Amino acid sequence: MDYCLYTFSSSSQAMKSEILLGKNKINCRLVPLLAEIDASCGLALRFNIEDYKKVEDLFVAENFSYEGRYVLSYVDGQRKPEVKVYDLS
Repeated sequence: MDYCLYTFSSSSQAMKSEILLGKNKINCRLVPLLAEIDASCGLALRFNIEDYKKVEDLFVAENFSYEGRYVLSYVDGQRKPEVKVYDLS
C-alpha cells in the first residue's frame, strides 16, 4: 500500500491540514515524522495516494503551504516503509 506524506514548518500548520482534509471528507492521519525525512516539524500528514490530486487541488484553492512531499511504500507487509521523494507527474 502506498501513502502520500506531507511535511510542514510547524505543528499548528500540520494540525490545520488535518482539519482541512477532514472537512473535505478526505481520510488522513497526523503521524510522527520518520527519521529518514528532515523537516521543521515533527508531525506529518499521511493520506492514501489515490487522494493526492484532491489534496493538491484543495491546498492550491486554499493557498495552503507545506514543506515537503513524499511517497511511503509498504512492501510485502513490512512495518517500515520505503520513503521516496514525491513525484507523481
